[in-house]
Amino acid sequence: MHGGPAHLRDGSAPSRTSARLVGRERERGLMDDLLVAGRDGGAALLLWGEPGIGKTALLDYAAEQARQAQQDVRPEDAPQLLRARGIETETVLPFATLGDLLMPLSSRFRELPGAQRAALEACLALSGGGTDQARGNPYAACLGALNVLAAVGEEHPVVVLVDDLHWVDPSSQRVLLFIARRLAGERIALALCSREDHGESGTHHTVPTVRLGGLAPDECAALLRAAGHETAPAVLAELVRIGGGNPLALHEIAAGLTPEQARGEQPLLDPPSLGLSLERAWSARIDGLPDPARRALVMLAASRSGEAGALRKALEAVGLTLEALAPAEQDGLIRSTADGLDFHHPVLRPLILGRAPLAHRFAAFRALASVSTGPLHAWYLAAASAGPDERAAAALAEAAEEGRRRNAFQESALAWRRAAELTPDPAVRAGRLHHAASDALLSGSPSGPQWCEEALRITPDPAMRADIEALLGRMYTWKGEPARAHALLVDAADAVRASDPPRACALLAEAVVPARLDGNVPAAVRVAEQSLALSSETGRDRWYSLTVLGASLVLAGRTTEGVAMLTAADRHGTGGDVVRDQQVYAVAGQAWSRVEEYARGRRLLNTAVDSARRHGAVGVLGFTLAVRAELETRIGQWASACGDATEALRWAEELGQRTSISYTLYCLARLDALRGDRVECEDHVARARRECGTYGIGCQEFHMTAALGLAAFAHGDYEAAVDQLEQTSALAQAQGIGNPEAVPFAADLAEAHLRAGNTARAAEVLDRLEERAQATGLASSLAAAARCRGLLADTPEEAEACFERALAAHRRTTGPFDRARTRLCEAEVLRRHRHPAAARAPLTDALACFERLGAVPWARRAAAELAAFGGMPASGPAMGGVLDRLTPQEFQVSRAVARGLNNTEAAASLFVSRKTVEAHLTRIYRKLQVRSRTDLTRLLTAADLLE
Repeated sequence: MHGGPAHLRDGSAPSRTSARLVGRERERGLMDDLLVAGRDGGAALLLWGEPGIGKTALLDYAAEQARQAQQDVRPEDAPQLLRARGIETETVLPFATLGDLLMPLSSRFRELPGAQRAALEACLALSGGGTDQARGNPYAACLGALNVLAAVGEEHPVVVLVDDLHWVDPSSQRVLLFIARRLAGERIALALCSREDHGESGTHHTVPTVRLGGLAPDECAALLRAAGHETAPAVLAELVRIGGGNPLALHEIAAGLTPEQARGEQPLLDPPSLGLSLERAWSARIDGLPDPARRALVMLAASRSGEAGALRKALEAVGLTLEALAPAEQDGLIRSTADGLDFHHPVLRPLILGRAPLAHRFAAFRALASVSTGPLHAWYLAAASAGPDERAAAALAEAAEEGRRRNAFQESALAWRRAAELTPDPAVRAGRLHHAASDALLSGSPSGPQWCEEALRITPDPAMRADIEALLGRMYTWKGEPARAHALLVDAADAVRASDPPRACALLAEAVVPARLDGNVPAAVRVAEQSLALSSETGRDRWYSLTVLGASLVLAGRTTEGVAMLTAADRHGTGGDVVRDQQVYAVAGQAWSRVEEYARGRRLLNTAVDSARRHGAVGVLGFTLAVRAELETRIGQWASACGDATEALRWAEELGQRTSISYTLYCLARLDALRGDRVECEDHVARARRECGTYGIGCQEFHMTAALGLAAFAHGDYEAAVDQLEQTSALAQAQGIGNPEAVPFAADLAEAHLRAGNTARAAEVLDRLEERAQATGLASSLAAAARCRGLLADTPEEAEACFERALAAHRRTTGPFDRARTRLCEAEVLRRHRHPAAARAPLTDALACFERLGAVPWARRAAAELAAFGGMPASGPAMGGVLDRLTPQEFQVSRAVARGLNNTEAAASLFVSRKTVEAHLTRIYRKLQVRSRTDLTRLLTAADLLE
């Protein structure tokens, strides 16, 4: 691979610019801090700015500091330097930059777990592609790369420097950013440089960034003096104004000044922008070269590798030799590298290609194609094609298939897309666009919907259109446009209902999830019923239809019918493909939890999560973890819920799934409200509205207002609670949500009205809750309704009867928080009716539960009630159980280890390095005061966190 990586501790690639810096004290300090942080425990930094601003010089500075450290410290503290950069013409070569970085460390691959090694070797074309599991698991390759660097880091610090991230191939970008997000605890310093217009939109939100601006005037003067350019003060000021303090622009413009211009005796050119000034400076030097040199430069610019041997063959194919490039090298436009030749600055490549005559460009690409094989041959053929060309298109289709085998889905998507552009047959072109969009979805690229739409415009084939629309609907669903997805999928199903019932069945089943996300439960029930009517008597399609119909009926409040459908789906079975059907398992698990079959729902969710971790199938992992977090919140396992929700949010962010981000932020906001952290709750809601509110996720406000209302209620702000929860109530009715346990807000609303003095409205809300509780038969709702009746009771006897009914209903469920709330309300009513002795037992019971859960506001209320009649001081012991001492990731590690996984297996399941697991485990033992895995397993088993 081209790119001149610095592999070894005693060597590095030649630099494009001098490592001597003028100014940049702040940025040099940041690079120094990065190296120290990397030595002590891992850090990453992204430098970005315009071309020529000095990003590479800062990487050179970091490399020089690392090499100096090799001489000044103990051998075990001497850093290993790895360096690579993106090449514009290599962006379509899968894992090109990753290969530059990791190939020198290939001997370490044998230390990786089997799946990671197979996936990484397949990506780097070191094997035939590995197993089917390895080929379908790009995250195993990401984790393998992290573990290779972490293994080196255990012996000595690692410094990884990557220049021109905007031209790094997308597959390598994905791995590098995956690593950058997981460096905590590793002895790795990672510095990335990119142009400000590189388009990696998610990068700036996940990696610490620094934007480089121009140099100050005195620094510009020092830079020019160091380069031997003397100018009059007025000329210097003009250069700074024209160049904007850009070091490269200063050098190039100053080098082109006549002596008279440097002295200020003649006026300077005044280009309108930095881009034109650089182009003008270099264009004059290019135009001054002999014709053979200019033609040879076009060949070098067109080449996706500056390797001398391949370049020589291509030049010979057009009657030139390497000697033709000598004038360009003498003029400083190109330079020699360890592998061959490269340009002095990367912006020269597009400049030369853009200025070359079309005939010269095509001749260069044809010559390069004639001496290349594989994907390179395909891309050169495509570049030499001015119109439809099935030969080039077929070659690119083969390259796309190879990209798929190597998990390089972004590159395969681009290859399919370019192949489609060159395909003369519209039917074949539509199929290739469909492949491109499918691989774009797998890679996280936003281009998929556009390519689907293009394919739909050119294909009349109903089956092909149905497949494309199914894919497009899935994209819109996860992108955060559920209404659009639902309408598209239903229309597609209608188009093939008569001619292809199985396809229509699948499309309608797919349409159920976006209908629910859009807040249209009646539509979800309707299309699920239509899907079931079209399903076969046996097969996966019937199981899928039964499941989504059962879940929709449960959400609508038709629980008896929903349970019947879910039970029928369980009897039907799935064929055991948990990986492919992870989303269906998640939907089923959520539905069972909403009919209070928590153990049944948790088994399904655990199966789906464990399978996703084992196979690296992370596409729906964020959603599945969030569903499990919601269930865990209901049954009082709040530490576990926080761990799952935090990890769910990370996956949703990495995959750009707005719908999952919104849902996960609700799960976290509800946990915040229960624990009494109103500020954090409001922050999570504000973020969901800011990042997801414009996407049309219709169910979002139903969730968010419920969380805000609960947070306000917990803090005694009953007017604010009423305001938020009335909105929740209106949304529930408008959206057809008839299950009071989907989001349990009604009891909070009734109690908030009562405590705010709105007794009549509280009774109205309670009447509705009782009706829904009776219709659904859900114990939690029956208990909540009875609790509120107890608060409204006029006599102690009536209240006692209500609370007895509530407690009897609680015994049918496993929600300790709700039971403790009932006990607290019972004690408050008893004290109000002057029965303090009878109130002591329920208060003590409630307080113990609230403290164990960490429900701070409710614990304070219970303690204050108890203190009011001398039971105990109002300030109780510390809140939360022993597991609340763990961070969310520590909790996930503890659960993985308690399940019997060794450190390597736990690391693979959580997509972190083994060293990270070991570091977390040390802290877990200390915080929980356990000494062994056996002790840890006992603790989690006692907390009902293991099956």
